[in-house]
Amino acid sequence: MSHWKAITIVLSFSCLTPQVNAGELTYTPTNPSFGGNPFYSQHLLGTANANNKFEKPRTDSGLMRTQDPAKEFERVIQSSLLSRITSQIADQIYGENARDSGRFVIGSTTVEFNKAATGTTSVRISDATSGGQTVIEIPTPSY
Repeated sequence: MSHWKAITIVLSFSCLTPQVNAGELTYTPTNPSFGGNPFYSQHLLGTANANNKFEKPRTDSGLMRTQDPAKEFERVIQSSLLSRITSQIADQIYGENARDSGRFVIGSTTVEFNKAATGTTSVRISDATSGGQTVIEIPTPSY
């Protein structure tokens, strides 16, 4: 009789447990940039802006600074000329008609170079205005 009692208890508990169904798991992205719901875009943008610690540079009036076009043009021309001068100096050191030594004067700056027998080129940059000097040792490739 105890055997029937055990079966009855098991059957009564099995009727009380809910039926479990399994389904396929699918991933749905939240970010609309990656296929998520487009209605989340304002929320995500607001959250990103709230977490953004960086600020744009501002003037006293609160507007971004715009550089003077004449100053910007001057900077671009100066950069271009310095680039060409640097290329010419590099051609004198490493170009087809490379020299063993040379000296260039650009305003108050003097650039001197000497190739050593040890396989290096010494470049000395001197500023007459401040009296400062910089020496750069560059390995000289052998051809």
